[in-house]
Order: sequence, then structure tokens, then C-alpha cells
Amino acid sequence: MRTSLNVVLPDAPEALWQGAPRLHDLAYAYLKGLLLGGGLDPGDQISSEGVGRVLSISRAPVADAIRRLTVEGLLEIRPQVGCRVVRPVPAEVRDLYEVFGATEGVIARLAAERRSAIEAESFGRRCAALASMAGLTDEPAARFVELRQRNRRRYELLHELARSPRTIEIAESFWDQSDFLIRVAFGHRDLPSFVRAGHAAFVSAVVAGDGPAAEHETRRYLVRLGRHVAELLERRTQADDR
Repeated sequence: MRTSLNVVLPDAPEALWQGAPRLHDLAYAYLKGLLLGGGLDPGDQISSEGVGRVLSISRAPVADAIRRLTVEGLLEIRPQVGCRVVRPVPAEVRDLYEVFGATEGVIARLAAERRSAIEAESFGRRCAALASMAGLTDEPAARFVELRQRNRRRYELLHELARSPRTIEIAESFWDQSDFLIRVAFGHRDLPSFVRAGHAAFVSAVVAGDGPAAEHETRRYLVRLGRHVAELLERRTQADDR
């Protein structure tokens, strides 16, 4: 572990080095892993030099990775401060999930309308496997990461059925921000039961070919999740101000 300004950075997982990644991709994957999985929290400051020391690479590829994450809304560059993890604004979080929910809702409707009978059966079966809690570890951090990966896979399957590349590109631009906000709000705790219920509802609607229901259920649970995340962030901010 090494210190980068006000945060202690862990060593990079060996898996990051597999496949001989380009150095800027390595730095990007390392930082994004800490942002989404834990290790970098709102307000934490980092430097390209500090991250470079952890990864044993020069600062240039790290600076490139930081620029990418700044564009994606996870890091920010502030005068006289440098690079730090963004501090989510609850009102903006609610707005983000309104748009996120609307976009994924449209994709769910398209998927329900465009899937074939064979695709519907496969989608339902694969989503049921993703929803199963059997075999999940009890270790909070590892469990959190596994559930996040399963959720992404669920949406990847949904997007395959929608056959709408430009719309999908818009929706997927929200994924990392949502995962970051969820991790900051919940830590490594399981998400509320209404999230699992929302998943089940939109999957059932897609399988049934009910486009309006698929859109409604997807949008409803994501908007509700956004409001819940914003509420938790407000509580955290109030606690920090005391």
C-alpha cells in the first residue's frame, strides 16, 4: 500500500496485469475498481505520481486515466486542490436516476417488443440464474462486487434483445456513475428488497412481451432507487457536517 495525498492506495490486484494491458488502461481499471468497489470515497484526493508509484508506472498514463474518469463524472480537477473524487449532490442524483430510469425503461420496452420466443425463454432462464442467491459469499465486499457484476450482466442481456445501439450507448453511460453512487450510499450492504422485486418484474414483462409493463417496471424501480440513494447521501452529508 502507498499513500497518495490523503488516501492510502492498495496494491493492484494481479488480475489487472493479465493480457498485458496498455498502461493507461491499467491505471484506468485500477482507479475505477477503487471507485466502484471501495477504496476511494467522495472528497479523497489522489495524484498521478502517487498512483504511478503503486502501479510502478510513469505519471503520464495515470494522468490519461484521470482525465477519462473526470469526463465520466467520477473524478474532478479543482484549482488549488488537484484531483479528487466527486462529492455527489443529492438533488443531482435524483435527476440522474430520472433520466437513467427513463432510458433503461425505453430499452426494456424495445426488448419486450423485439425479442423472439426463443430469446424470451433464454432471457428468463439466464436472468433467473443471475437472481439466485445460492452460492454467494457472505464476505461483504466480495458479495457486493459479485452482485454488481450480475446486475450488469442482466442489463447486457436486456440490451442485446433491444437491438438499439445508440439508445444502449446512452444508457450504458450511466452504469459506472450509478454503481459508484450505490457503493457510496450503501457501502457493501445488500440493496433494498424492492430492487430485486423490480428486476423480477421487468424480466417477467420482457419475457411476456409486454412492452409498456417492461418500461414502467424498469423506470419505477430505478427512480425509486435514485431517491433512496439521494436520501442516504443527504444523511451522510448531515452527519459529516456535525
